[in-house]
Amino acid sequence: MSITSAVSPFFLLFLSTLILSVAGALQNTLLSVRLSYAGWDEQIIALTMSGYYIGMILGFFVCQQTVKRVGHIRAFTAFAATTAFTAIAHGLYDAPFFWFFLRVCSGICIASLYMVVESWVNERVESDVRGRVLALYMVVMYFGNGLGQMMLNVAPIEDNLLFMVLGMLFSICIVPISLTGAIHPKPLNVVHYNLLKLIRLAPFALFGSFMSGMINGSFYVMGPVYALGIGLDISQVTFFMTVTIWAGLFFQWPMGIISDRFDRLAVLSVLGFFTAVVCFAIALTGHMGYSILMGLSILFGVVFSIYPVAVARAQDNLDEENIVPISAALILSYSVGSGIGPLISSGVMKMTAPSGFYFFCTVCAIVLAVTSLYFRKHLSVDTDELSVYVPMPRKSPVISSLHPENWDENSL
Repeated sequence: MSITSAVSPFFLLFLSTLILSVAGALQNTLLSVRLSYAGWDEQIIALTMSGYYIGMILGFFVCQQTVKRVGHIRAFTAFAATTAFTAIAHGLYDAPFFWFFLRVCSGICIASLYMVVESWVNERVESDVRGRVLALYMVVMYFGNGLGQMMLNVAPIEDNLLFMVLGMLFSICIVPISLTGAIHPKPLNVVHYNLLKLIRLAPFALFGSFMSGMINGSFYVMGPVYALGIGLDISQVTFFMTVTIWAGLFFQWPMGIISDRFDRLAVLSVLGFFTAVVCFAIALTGHMGYSILMGLSILFGVVFSIYPVAVARAQDNLDEENIVPISAALILSYSVGSGIGPLISSGVMKMTAPSGFYFFCTVCAIVLAVTSLYFRKHLSVDTDELSVYVPMPRKSPVISSLHPENWDENSL
């Protein structure tokens, strides 16, 4: 099947995903910058923004029941409309505790929106184009996340116009998916899992996902605050965020090749030490020049490969029935790390300087690297049964069914 015929059934779904990614990225950076402009303490900013990740965890449970009850399109419409409302509501009252509540609501709805799209794609995709569809899905998400950063330049930060733009984006993302002629998928299957069993099956993968969340969550929340703290203007902040995110997309390909050829724990250890060196270099020199910061930020994009490698590690030698449950547990672990990371990194920044953000990331990366070496000595994997590295998104466990390890042999 050609790439055009493979992608065409998902064009409208991916268009909704692109708009959703743009809006979500814009909202995240806008709120961090807006709170920083208002003079709020770094820890207050982190606490306010962490509500999103609490919402993501709750959304995992809320979405399954909602889709089961009303169907995919109605659920998507309801969640998108609620997200648009919460986005605009930020302009009503400029206070952290109110925004925290809105962030929780946004987290629930955005996580649910991605679950709806991913379950739809998962059910309708043909077995011979799974890899290409998943790759395109990842490109759409990364491109949208980067583009959303640039939209911060549409209006002055202090102006509520950007909240209106957010409301428009979250509203318009309903249109493509509502007009799709694709057959509606079946209701979501509720994922049940025994957490203790999954910890025994993939202890390091869960830890690696948690540490990935600590670093990535801190970057999305405190990255803009760091950039403002070292004196960058808004256009420079948006370019800094965009370049780092798009660099993360670029690193997926080489890291996939390396991860499939070498021991994944060794790869994660090298990733950890490399990330630590880059973060330490940024902490020491990032404030010395914009070109230095941007060059090192491109290298920092490698951190977005940690989670996919951890997923591939988890699925090495796993039985098929455990893949979706472990994927759910990995995303929950990532979300918990993403909520905790900004709280700690903001405290380090408050006690030291903006560069404390990258010192925090340095420590996290070293912990990941050392732990990888420890587990490598105590855990063994049959190298003849290694899973395939796939740049998995961190939005919902539904898309994990597109992973090659979860394909039905009879469909190949």
